[in-house]
Amino acid sequence: MKFNFRKTIIGVAGALPLLFGASVASAIVVEPDVEVELGLTIDSSGSVGSFNFGVQRDAYVTALNNVIPSFYGNIAIGVWRFDSSVDLIQDTMMINDAADLATLTTAIQNMAYTGGLTNISGSIDAASANLLGNAIDSNRQVIDVSTDGSQTVSGNPVTSANNAIAAGIDAINCLGIGTNANCGFIAGAGAFSVIADTFADVQSALERKLRREITGVPEPMTLALMGIALAGIGATTRRRKA
Repeated sequence: MKFNFRKTIIGVAGALPLLFGASVASAIVVEPDVEVELGLTIDSSGSVGSFNFGVQRDAYVTALNNVIPSFYGNIAIGVWRFDSSVDLIQDTMMINDAADLATLTTAIQNMAYTGGLTNISGSIDAASANLLGNAIDSNRQVIDVSTDGSQTVSGNPVTSANNAIAAGIDAINCLGIGTNANCGFIAGAGAFSVIADTFADVQSALERKLRREITGVPEPMTLALMGIALAGIGATTRRRKA
């Protein structure tokens, strides 16, 4: 099981006052490399088709370019393509600046359509092994599956998702495309699915989904929390002036 940064630091922090005294404990600040590691697994099976795969691929590039710059230095992303089998498109990497983002989006843009059957289970297994086995420390590890269908080879996405959670992954989410998408495998605390009616809707759905996965809260709630924070800052300023 991967080092769980948040749980381990909380446990160590709780013991520090007993070992070294409160003054030393309060001076020790340890932070993870990133807040969240995100494993994107993308459907390239026969039901998608070459044209729609291109639409989906472009949607990922545009959505990542629109969303990720607000979170530079706070996220790591890996990408897998699945059909009958699973291929690593981009090993999990920290996205610290525009050059890192360009590396990620170029890998996705160069991803070819393959066709074949649908191996959601295998994509969850591959992403889980990578996120839990890499050298990046984070507070959360999330797998994000995009599919227009359901498992059509041996394997069970529900079993794979549950195994990933048991091993230390925090959540497996789903972006379902169209009426035949089966997102019944989502698992973990706060896991959720988003449905795009067509491939033309993937970009907007993915942008909402990415923001929620990175921040850990739904978009309307994020805005509400920002409003509360701003109100608190205003109240503090007024008290200081008084």
